[in-house]
Amino acid sequence: MVTTRRQQKEAKPPLWKVLLLASRPNTLAASFTPVLVGHCVTRHLLGSAADANKSFRFWVFACLIQIGTNLHNDYADFVKGADDENRIGQARATQKGWLTPRQTAGLATLSLGLAHGIGVQLSREAGRWMWFVTWTSVFNAVAYTGGPYPLGYVGLGWVSLGYTGLGDVFVFAYFGVVATVAPYYLSGGTGAPSQLMVAAVCLGFLATAIIVVNNLRDRETDARCGKRT
Repeated sequence: MVTTRRQQKEAKPPLWKVLLLASRPNTLAASFTPVLVGHCVTRHLLGSAADANKSFRFWVFACLIQIGTNLHNDYADFVKGADDENRIGQARATQKGWLTPRQTAGLATLSLGLAHGIGVQLSREAGRWMWFVTWTSVFNAVAYTGGPYPLGYVGLGWVSLGYTGLGDVFVFAYFGVVATVAPYYLSGGTGAPSQLMVAAVCLGFLATAIIVVNNLRDRETDARCGKRT
């Protein structure tokens, strides 16, 4: 009898590698690139007024939001049955048994807590719009996949952007538009320059393409657990 690769029991990687894989570093360009482009456009528009320090801190904020979203998705897709033994694609730490659901959810909470701290700092400097970005980013990170933690604790366990076909909208808005325009407004820019808006829309489509590829790959297992993408 021939044993397939899927049937073979995989050895657990070292903890550092498990944490690295769970954060999905190959996807983090989705948070780095729009902030970099946004800062470059800001530099073009505002010259020396472009604040590299604030752009860098916002990039760290966006990166932590994405890592927190990835970790929470790892946890929630497992407990909701989307990630099972039939899953194809990159390994998921919870589904493989490398991390318990509690551990993965805890790591997501840590990442989003750090992001919230940076967001609060930026909000105190930039004003109300950044408060909105901070709070909605953290909420959307856990609402993307939903699940019993933490939204279930406040009666919102049924909320899931990714399971109701709205995940693409979230990615376009936050990893496209918001991440690109934030450096401009953090530097004191006003209005909506066409160069900035065009860049934001283009990067939003590129970020959404990542989700489209993932959804196409996972369409069969998603359908079995009622996930609509």
